[in-house]
Amino acid sequence: MDTRANLRYDYIVDNLGIRFQRMRLELTKKTDLAFQALESIAACGSGRVSGSVLAEVLEVSPQYLPHVMAPLTRAGWVSSVSGPHGGYQLAVDLDDVSLLDLVEAVEGPVETSRCLHLGPLHRSGQDCALHRPWMRAREALIAELASTRLSDITALVP
Repeated sequence: MDTRANLRYDYIVDNLGIRFQRMRLELTKKTDLAFQALESIAACGSGRVSGSVLAEVLEVSPQYLPHVMAPLTRAGWVSSVSGPHGGYQLAVDLDDVSLLDLVEAVEGPVETSRCLHLGPLHRSGQDCALHRPWMRAREALIAELASTRLSDITALVP
């Protein structure tokens, strides 16, 4: 960090009591794998993809694959058939599923009220200096995820 960045960081720590760790805005590995699974199954059209083939495509063990697929089957987006001729088949059109839907299906509902900073100001019921900007940024991110259809993303992937 340069000197000005250090001064800003010191000011935030000293005056607001906030310590930043690296902030990462990215999908979890499990959500990324779930997206890749949907994309792979969709690429097969109306056919069924075997679990072993899907595990190989996703580069996960066949034992881990059910952990990736469970949220997708619970959401009703993928149907699963057991047995030697079984596998996974897409049960919805990816135009009907948003990126936010996928994130929430895999990771649970997005927390919309928790602030980035949970220091002494929040314990006293007051908003911290970061509360409003963080809430606006979160609302914009959620709106963007909600408006992005999985079919839009799969169309972009070579």
